[in-house]
Order: sequence, then structure tokens, then C-alpha cells
Amino acid sequence: MAVPTLSSAGWTAIDTPELHVGSGVLAGLGRAVADLGIRRPLVISDRTVAAAGWLDRTLASLGPAGLDPRSWLQASCDPDVALVERCREALLAGGHDGLIAIGGGSVIDLAKAAAGLAAHPGWLTDYEGLGGFTNAGMPVVAVATTPPSGAELSRHAVVADSSGRKFAVSGRWLAPRLVFVDCDALATLAVDVAIDSVLDSMLHAIEAYLARAATPYTDACARIAVGTLAAVAVPTIAGGDRSGAPAMVSGCLAAGLAMINANAGVVHALGYPLTSQHGLPHGRANALVAPAALRALAPAVPDRYAELGRLLTADESTDAAEAFLTWRTELGVSATLSGYGVSLTDLPQLAAAATAYQPVLRNARRTFTEAQLGNLYRSAWAESEIVP
Repeated sequence: MAVPTLSSAGWTAIDTPELHVGSGVLAGLGRAVADLGIRRPLVISDRTVAAAGWLDRTLASLGPAGLDPRSWLQASCDPDVALVERCREALLAGGHDGLIAIGGGSVIDLAKAAAGLAAHPGWLTDYEGLGGFTNAGMPVVAVATTPPSGAELSRHAVVADSSGRKFAVSGRWLAPRLVFVDCDALATLAVDVAIDSVLDSMLHAIEAYLARAATPYTDACARIAVGTLAAVAVPTIAGGDRSGAPAMVSGCLAAGLAMINANAGVVHALGYPLTSQHGLPHGRANALVAPAALRALAPAVPDRYAELGRLLTADESTDAAEAFLTWRTELGVSATLSGYGVSLTDLPQLAAAATAYQPVLRNARRTFTEAQLGNLYRSAWAESEIVP
């Protein structure tokens, strides 16, 4: 862990957030937030989360701790620069000294980006890339109401520009100071949202394990995540067995730790354009292209590819791509890209768009040309093996 430093706001920056995970942990949120020195937080969420009761539960914890919160319910999936700028305006106009994000990764990324922008002049696009936010911003607290996506652990936020292109802003102060994951939230979560969240986490772990930037630490986190999610996600989500929720949440957190330290790869490069151009949820978009991408990576990382097959199925002879495809189908996602309204004529444009995501493409253990990315999309379109 890096040596902590003291900001002008009087709170300490650390790279690893304080985690509170379990059933009913949200009751302790107010005291923990007050201990950070926050007194007037802006509570960011969306109306779906509020309707499920999680806004009221959060506010009920904050009041007795002496906090004076204000709610802002304009968050949405896949935040863009305009939404971040509106959130910054609300943050500054209200004289707030911290943010509490209630929801999934999109809401948490929105809060982080707004916190960073509030401490810097100009527009969000001025800070694209790694380490662009250098000034200490307001502390962010993440209350995850979906299986953790990694946003609650990382120091970067992914947003869309005015054209729909995804990009990242980052800075060490963006990492949430506190993370609360109340496993009871899974009982109020729509099944499709739970599926998309767990698909996202599984692929964070898989891509981190196959990444050029992988380390022994990220490998350990990735192995825990893949094995845990392979074992508990289907009975917990598709089977409705809530006893597996704590293990599933822990698996997602391990996946996030692997991803934020080793980064993602070609699967994410292929997935981003499917979200921006066709509106597919991020986790589902990644899952639809993952089998094709895994097959293409197998010759470059045969030992790791074989290990993933064993982690996914506990079977020594199972192919990793087929094992992932089986697991994905058991979760309830069996359609191909064609089944989600993507046509063959869309694929060249998608491949061209995927080439823009060079940081994750360079992190894959083989290089991909635009034509090869197009072949991966064609394979995913019909779920047939096309070697790129």
C-alpha cells in the first residue's frame, strides 16, 4: 500500500477501500461515513434503486449519525459526460463535502467522475486517460446494490463521450474510501441485472488471469473468483438459493481486485462497442464475445487456458471456452449476437470501433488486427469457431 498523504480537506488517501460485506451491514454506514469527517453528503442513485427501498435504508442510517444528506436521483446506466457535469453542478451548488453512490457500477463510476471533476477546471474529456485527476477530491462512499463490479474498488471511472465512445478517467483520489455491500440487496435485484453483473465479474477475473499485466497476486484473486463464481452463481441467481449470496459477493470482489491490478483484455475491447452502438448491457456484451476471444487466445496461453477450464468445471479435460459457454447458458444467456439484433453488416463497424480500445488490446497476450477482431465478432454472431 502506498504511504498515505493528507489532503487539503483533511482526510487520508488510501488505495484500498474499507470493506463492509454481509447481511445487514448497511446499518453501520452512517457512523462510518461520519468517521471520515463527512457531514453533508450528496447521495447519488437512480429511481429504480430508490423504489427498491435502498435509498430510504441508506438515509435511515445517515440521520442518526448527525449527517445532513441530500439525494440526487438522476443517475442512469452507462453515464455520459453531460450527466457527470450535471452531477458536479449539484455537488458544488449544494455545498457538499462527500458523495455516497447507491447502485451498481454505473452509479459508482458517475460519483467518482463527478468527484474528480469537482476538484478540477474544464471538462471531463480534458482528463481522459490514466492519472489525469491529480487534485484531491471529495471522498466517495460506494453502497453496492448489485454484485460488485470492480467500480467500488478502482481509482478510475468509465464514462461515455457525446458520441457514445467509452473512455476512462482516473486518479488515486477516485477510489472509494468505504464500500458497503449488503447481501440482502440481492433479494431486491432484477434477475437480468444480477446475471449481467456476475458475467461482468467472471470476465474481469478471466481476463486478468490471461493478461500481460498479471502478477502472482492478481492470479490468486482471479483463481478464487473464477472457482467461486463457477460454483455459486447459477444456484444463487438462476436457482434462487440466497444462501450463496455472500460467497458470490466475495467472488465478485476478488474478481474486481484482479481486474483493477491487471486490467482487462480483448473481450472488453469487443464488448464496449456492443454497448455503445447496440445498447447491450456491459456484462452481457462481454459474455457474448468471450468464447470466441478465449479460443483465439488459447494458443498464446495454453497453460492458463487449461487452468481456466479446470476452474470453471473441475474437469481436467474441459475446454475453457466451452466451459464458459456452458456456465453462461446455465445462467440464462444462450443467444448469439444475432439473437440480440446485431446484423452481419454491423460487424465491420464494430471491429473498427473495437480498435480504439488500445490499452486493453495491448494487455492481451497476442495482437489483433481489425480484420481479426471482425472474425471474432463473426464467430460470436453465430457461435461458430472462426480462427482470426
